[in-house]
Amino acid sequence: MGLLKNLFKSRPAPEEKLSEEDRLRMGGRARSQEGMEEKPAGEMSEDEKLSYWGRLCELNDLEERLRRLEELAESGFDAAWLSMIEAYFAQSDARGTEPPFERLEYCARKAADAGLAEGHTHLGMLCGSPLYGELDPEGAAREYLLAIEGGSESAARLLLDYWNREFHVERYTLEENRELTAVFHESIREAIRPEIERLSGGSSREALTAFGLLYFYGIYFEQSLDRAKEYFVKLNGMGSALARRMLANPVFEDDDEDDGE
Repeated sequence: MGLLKNLFKSRPAPEEKLSEEDRLRMGGRARSQEGMEEKPAGEMSEDEKLSYWGRLCELNDLEERLRRLEELAESGFDAAWLSMIEAYFAQSDARGTEPPFERLEYCARKAADAGLAEGHTHLGMLCGSPLYGELDPEGAAREYLLAIEGGSESAARLLLDYWNREFHVERYTLEENRELTAVFHESIREAIRPEIERLSGGSSREALTAFGLLYFYGIYFEQSLDRAKEYFVKLNGMGSALARRMLANPVFEDDDEDDGE
């Protein structure tokens, strides 16, 4: 359970749990105010919800935090679904029990359906966990790819782990382990192939984001920083914060120098 917890849990400020693309979608960052809002979440303005969300995530009473976060999420403030996931883990730690996986899936699905990339990331981690239901690495890969389309670098790194995974089962021979690894890799490739084909040739924000990250990390395609840069440059033209950050990566500086020569 430790690995799964570490994948789900994070310690940054509440608004930093979202990718930059998600924060832009939510419309800004939380502003601190003293005290808790007395009026129902459904009657708050968007600015009030942002401020309320930031303070709820610091609330020590976990049951009360979860209750208020769910009310906030149901009012249309979708980022609260992601905050509930962390609160459920904190609650399970305090009680010494397993997390409520069905509730985690519910919150992650609500976030994903609302267009938040990290909702798909969490769904992928649930599919890839032997602790929750039947192990489904193919389903996890599909969810990671959907998260990548939304700009989740964490999902890209998780899918990269699948892409590079090798099996070393002691009871198997070297050749059997090679065959197991090959079968696993092919199952992941086939799982995400339909979505790759759907995105191919497209110029949408999702397609540019996905192919930029896939080429950057060498997932599905052979790694190519040149191809990745092409997608990030186009994406940057759309005002993508992810593209600006990726293009600032030092690995592209050498490429710029070569172009100058």
